[in-house]
Amino acid sequence: MKLTEQDLHLLEFASYDDYLNSLIDGKSLQYFGNRENLISLYRTGYRALTKEAFDAQRTFLEVTKDPNTLFSRHIAPKDRFLQEIAKRERPNRLGLLSTIIYMRYVKKATEISGYIDYEEALRRVHQDQQYSNDWRAIFAEEKVLYPTPADLLYYNAKTGRSTRNNTRNYQILCDPARGIIFRNMYDRKDIYPDPVARSYGTNTSRIELASDLYEQVVLYDHVKE
Repeated sequence: MKLTEQDLHLLEFASYDDYLNSLIDGKSLQYFGNRENLISLYRTGYRALTKEAFDAQRTFLEVTKDPNTLFSRHIAPKDRFLQEIAKRERPNRLGLLSTIIYMRYVKKATEISGYIDYEEALRRVHQDQQYSNDWRAIFAEEKVLYPTPADLLYYNAKTGRSTRNNTRNYQILCDPARGIIFRNMYDRKDIYPDPVARSYGTNTSRIELASDLYEQVVLYDHVKE
């Protein structure tokens, strides 16, 4: 995607407040009386982006401009799970490592569980793309990450809804003896997420993490050959 001058102009603002202040001119002040009233009106989305839309659009533009931009840069999460995926962000982006995240998350008394292809989820950042992730807010612990119907495997315990999706990185297989298998599409190696398995696959390790934000989190790290 080629960025326009208008797109790049949005990247010039260091903060949402800077963006709002740039919209104020003499004519608007004449109509609305004072700066505070005008800023409050803009925050509602009147003739301006809301803060959520501003943050999402800037994230998308930064990644489009530089695909190697790290969402976790300059953020120091306190939660152990977020610390671990922050460490894995760069090698996943570069294709040196492929991480699958298993998690169980309780939202409004409903348990949502599933498997997330981390590298693919990192690419879902466009504000208009369904099930996109605001990764900066996730690393800053302002929002939570949880499986969605767009991820590898998704299950909603309340509705009974479940989905499965092959991704650019993985094909889902079902073996009568070993259960679910994730086949890496680059080196054709299989990952076995069975927690009691003797081996999780060639060049694959498993780590379960304690987290204050999630019921259960497991990372499967596959080093590509």
